[in-house]
Amino acid sequence: MKKIIRYMLGFVLAAAVMAAAGAACWDYVCSRPCFVKMDCRGLGIDVETMKRWEKREEKGGLGIINMAGWSVGEQQLVSSVSTGRKHLSNVVLVYGSMELAVQSQILEGRCGLDVEGNFCVLSEGLARHLFGSTDVTGECVKTEKQVFLVAGVTGEEEDILMIPMESGEVEELAVVFNGRLGAKEKMRRLVEQ
Repeated sequence: MKKIIRYMLGFVLAAAVMAAAGAACWDYVCSRPCFVKMDCRGLGIDVETMKRWEKREEKGGLGIINMAGWSVGEQQLVSSVSTGRKHLSNVVLVYGSMELAVQSQILEGRCGLDVEGNFCVLSEGLARHLFGSTDVTGECVKTEKQVFLVAGVTGEEEDILMIPMESGEVEELAVVFNGRLGAKEKMRRLVEQ
């Protein structure tokens, strides 16, 4: 009788371990957000397309938590309003959540500013050229066409100015889906529509 009880307890324990492992696996595959990035040059993905995705997601069904599309614009002369220093910089135009387009850590401030006004994010390299520091949140920079409030600084050493994109095609696309299961397939279907 003791042997049968031990076998049954062993079976119950093994079943509990397997159930816990299955639940953890299910959580990892289905419940955790999944970041998918792709080069979408030549696919005709533009700001208007991304706005349509946002409207569809308001009704549910796409599984998008967050997204960004960006392209590299022409180099521009960027100047600091307070110091007067000028420097030629690469310009990255971003529609959506800028933090998805950033390739390194945020050193100062923030960059998740997809709905605010004329803000920008500077790379460490550009911040040092224009201000001599990375502690520049709240400063202003200007290009030939516009003045931007600095919201954050990223760790890139290359000279980069990230600004909001209002129209045009994107070259890169990043989407955070609400689960890992089929996320790459969701991205493929999304860009093919």
